[in-house]
Amino acid sequence: MKEIIPLESFHRKESVKFFKDFVNPNVSVTCMVDASECYRHAKASGEKFFYNYLYAILRAVNEIKELHYRFTSVGDIAYYARIDVLSPIRLTGHDSFTTLRFPYTSDRKEFIESVGRIIENAGNLSSFGEEEGLEEYDVVLVSAIPDLPFTSISYTQKHRHGNDFPLINVGKMEADGKMPIAICVNHAFVDGQHLSHFYNLLQKYLNTYDLRI
Repeated sequence: MKEIIPLESFHRKESVKFFKDFVNPNVSVTCMVDASECYRHAKASGEKFFYNYLYAILRAVNEIKELHYRFTSVGDIAYYARIDVLSPIRLTGHDSFTTLRFPYTSDRKEFIESVGRIIENAGNLSSFGEEEGLEEYDVVLVSAIPDLPFTSISYTQKHRHGNDFPLINVGKMEADGKMPIAICVNHAFVDGQHLSHFYNLLQKYLNTYDLRI
């Protein structure tokens, strides 16, 4: 569900007006998170590590309203009630990637099973999959670089007003369980306190496997 908010009635209108003419209004940060419990759970349960940390990321995103705002083509603000995830996936037997969309649900087990089904049924999709026909920006992009323990990252930008939705990258998990996760957001909508909240929630859900929580 999408709610359109005219700029003049938006609670962060001054922030939007300040950043709207910036050449680059995006801000990105990389933090190390402890993924050791997430990894142990995945190994013990036979689930994919990627599916588990993808759930943790997407749940944290959905619980922060500032990560739900997007610009419309006419400069108004769109608020999406639910945020799904796009992710580049290397399909079995292929040497290229396809981008798949995974719907969000707060039920971890249901989400993980859904991701598995979507990947299994993906077949021979084009190299960009669902992203090619993307018309709504009720998503975040999560891309993994599992062999690279990066400490920072920069992002391309398609529009002057910033990227259409937040971009997230996940790096290599080190022997101590620490793993870099970077996020790029539009500063018109998101401040440092919101990014801090994102990482706190992310760490919580990387460590949480009680389905009642």
